Amino acid sequence: MKLTRKILLHLLLATVATEGIAQRPAGPVTLVHAGRFWDAESGKMLSARDILIRGDRITEVAPSIALPTGATEINARGCSVLPGLIDTHTHILAEQKFGEPLSQSIDRDNTHGGAIGRTFTGIPRARQYLDAGVTTIRDLGNSGQFLDLVLGQAIANGTVIGPRIIGSGPGLAPAGGQFERLPMDPHGLVSGEYRVINGADDARAAVRDAIARGADVIKMYPEASPQRTRLTVAEMQAIVSEAQRHNIPVAAHATFDAAIREAVEAGVSSIEHGYEISDATLKLMAAKGVWLVPTDPSIEMVKEFSMSWKQQPPPGEIAQQLKMFHDRLLRAHKAGVRIALGSDLYFPYAPGRGAGTRGTLEGYVDAGLTPAQALRTATWEAGRLLRDDGLGVLRPGAHADLLAVAGDPSQEIRALRGIRFVMKDGVAVVPFAGCR
Repeated sequence: MKLTRKILLHLLLATVATEGIAQRPAGPVTLVHAGRFWDAESGKMLSARDILIRGDRITEVAPSIALPTGATEINARGCSVLPGLIDTHTHILAEQKFGEPLSQSIDRDNTHGGAIGRTFTGIPRARQYLDAGVTTIRDLGNSGQFLDLVLGQAIANGTVIGPRIIGSGPGLAPAGGQFERLPMDPHGLVSGEYRVINGADDARAAVRDAIARGADVIKMYPEASPQRTRLTVAEMQAIVSEAQRHNIPVAAHATFDAAIREAVEAGVSSIEHGYEISDATLKLMAAKGVWLVPTDPSIEMVKEFSMSWKQQPPPGEIAQQLKMFHDRLLRAHKAGVRIALGSDLYFPYAPGRGAGTRGTLEGYVDAGLTPAQALRTATWEAGRLLRDDGLGVLRPGAHADLLAVAGDPSQEIRALRGIRFVMKDGVAVVPFAGCR
């Protein structure tokens, strides 16, 4: 009898839920006429397409679509229309001055207003991402104890305007975190900024705690330069296996080859930075389908950074210093390693965080990728890394995230600087300004 009542109750709840869905308003309808259409999957700019949006999703893409009654019409026939850009490595709640120890930066952030004040610092940066056409970011730690998830929630419920945040919470790190050596830590900076791992069982518990708090990705530090400490292979394997049980990807901060290889063999989804990496490890990454997120600025960005330095670098030195990163990116591309865009911008940058994302794309082109190949890292590849079929693409069922620019960024990447329209979840966040 109790079982029968339980079945009837479930049926009743299912009926009510279905009726609620049927009666829920569909949301605004928008028809966008695109003069050029970026097909992220093929990596090609196609001819004119119409894009029909209902609520927060794309419902139809075709050469021509009749304007539905009551729909808003966007005439972007003079523009290139692309999916919203994705930056897969950000630190929206951190800013470190040049030459300043990271612990000092974090101490300052935490002292001025505490967790609430620090979270507020992300609000203008969130707007900067949207204004640059970046509608999704993957935020990887250096955000205190899950403050990135707090800000992400505020954006999701409409309290704050900003990009969708795929957050990790504090990174899982060896002793000392990523700070310089601190003989004394009276303010608990390390424990406030990182989740220090002590053994395989503790690693599994840390993963479960992060997921319970809402983390969409796990960030771990196989090595945490400038610290000399490293996670053990057993700890990394425990982190990855526990995350995989929950279908959560793992991003690994790893800069030198031995640490990179251990992380890849442990089964991580992505290697962040990967500055010093051998061809053998790149081959292994390609075979295992592990993404590389090269956080390499453009030459122009570094020149902008260096304007505040007491001593300006000699002409040509910037390009020479970046050459090692460029060579690594091209070797990875040649080896068939999947590449996703990540800016890792946490230094003061006058043009703003979103401009830094675009600048990183320009850096990929500086390195030797074609503009179309670079665009794909911020759309198709980034969406696949985030495991969301609705991100980084313009097709039925995808998130209604898109931007319109003057010019063709698949031919000239700097065309992304000419933002004329940005939509996120079906809502215009940068009003349409037309393209000539």
